[in-house]
Amino acid sequence: MTCFRSTLPVLVMALAAPVALAQDAGLYENVANPDATFVRVVDAGTEVAIIQNASFDSVESGVTPYVVIDGETEVKIVSGETTVTEAVKPATFYSFVVGADGTSALITDKITNNPAQADVTFYNLSDIPSADLYVPQAKAVAIEGVAANDGGSVALKAPLTLDFEVRQGEEVLASLSAIDLKRRAGVAIVFSGTAGAYEVTAAPNAVAK
Repeated sequence: MTCFRSTLPVLVMALAAPVALAQDAGLYENVANPDATFVRVVDAGTEVAIIQNASFDSVESGVTPYVVIDGETEVKIVSGETTVTEAVKPATFYSFVVGADGTSALITDKITNNPAQADVTFYNLSDIPSADLYVPQAKAVAIEGVAANDGGSVALKAPLTLDFEVRQGEEVLASLSAIDLKRRAGVAIVFSGTAGAYEVTAAPNAVAK
């Protein structure tokens, strides 16, 4: 569930300095078919993944780029030792997530592709039953109550540089510093680990060439 607390939009607007259009990422605008589907793997436990016919042998921060699926209603996904075939819908962004317990799921990413915003997605691949993504500069929760093996999203005004914390209640479990948010792009933030040994990583949203 996404939470927009009052101080977060104010801070985001206040810190967003004017920047040349060259910093716009424009990741999705070169796809010919507007009904194409986008699928990626989010798995902190493997460096190898296959999405349909696209192979990745070095998965940065546990996140592959989105693979464009054009006109197909099913997609075969391999992540580590997990192999599945999932039904997909057109004009939709998906992440196939694999949690700390090996449970996998295909979840829908709410990517806005807004030219003035960055899409921030947050995945809880840990043994923590519910985690929040917190913005210290705003003293506010950006994405609230993400269950284990699930994800959440928020669109923030960009360009902007923010720190993030992963919290359970008031407890800080892991943190990231100086994450650059770009317009019509954004980042995937992945929280993983078990039994008190936790980490959080970030990778840019990208589309496979």
